[in-house]
Amino acid sequence: MVKLDFDLERDVPELTDKVILITGGTHGLGAATAKMIANRNATKIFITGRNEHAAQQVIADIKATVSNTEVNWIRCDHADLASVKTAAIEVSKEPRLDVLIANAGIMALPPVLLLATTNAGPHKGLTKDGYELHFGINHLAHALIIRTLLPLLQKTARQHGEARIIPISSLALVLAPRGHGIVFKDLKTTQAYWLLGKWQRYAQSKLANLIYGRELARRYPEILTLIADPGPSNTGLVSSLGFLDKAIVYLGNINRFLDDDQGHWNQVWTVGVPKAQAQQGELYEPVGRLSNGYTHWCLDENLAARLWDWTEEELKPWLA
Repeated sequence: MVKLDFDLERDVPELTDKVILITGGTHGLGAATAKMIANRNATKIFITGRNEHAAQQVIADIKATVSNTEVNWIRCDHADLASVKTAAIEVSKEPRLDVLIANAGIMALPPVLLLATTNAGPHKGLTKDGYELHFGINHLAHALIIRTLLPLLQKTARQHGEARIIPISSLALVLAPRGHGIVFKDLKTTQAYWLLGKWQRYAQSKLANLIYGRELARRYPEILTLIADPGPSNTGLVSSLGFLDKAIVYLGNINRFLDDDQGHWNQVWTVGVPKAQAQQGELYEPVGRLSNGYTHWCLDENLAARLWDWTEEELKPWLA
């Protein structure tokens, strides 16, 4: 296990008056992040997810502490852009939004699965809107949330001096498709044609999280965008994998695996690091270390611009 240097009270100042949105905050790293941030007395935290019971458990756990943070659950199915837009509009009614943590995600799912959505039923590796499942949930849903909430984040930055967007990426992006990085022409298919297909689809989406975050930082410098890699830990995303896929995770992260209760530390650190000490648009590894794990795709400005333009075109009906 890796020894991490992180102390909540030292590294995250009091978050009094702050309003924070954590996507996928009903379970896993998102729920752990919400609970830890509540300990720094954020005024309000929004968590999104599909499971009301899980959401209420997170809220109850936070209420059981000494925290006075108000926690609100917003139903959101990240595989359904209509649901995503509705959730984002709900948050947009707030007078401020200080931090948006784009945490929700899936990992290494096969191209055919049962996914409980608002229209429950078989999903052959595609979201309700027809996008490859990893790319639709991990990237496109978050892009819609970010673009919908950009005006509120900009207003918060003007009025209160700062606002942050924290996309969650992963060093697994090194497995993104060779020769492409992102295979745009096939993003509306299951992309079920790679030897390590489930991992390459996941890696493609995590590369998108990174380069979209870097492009956000370039286009909207008034908002601090810090990209966080949680690092490998035994979250539900890992524990739910089959034997072979677990072996891939563990063997690929020898001497890097974190204790079970540490996987959320890095994204909590990005919430608290002083702006003057943060590097805009960069990827941080646990905890608070600038990454040296970039591939050439990560720094490809043409790929980042193409992803931005593709995303804007796909989201045009939702942003009109």
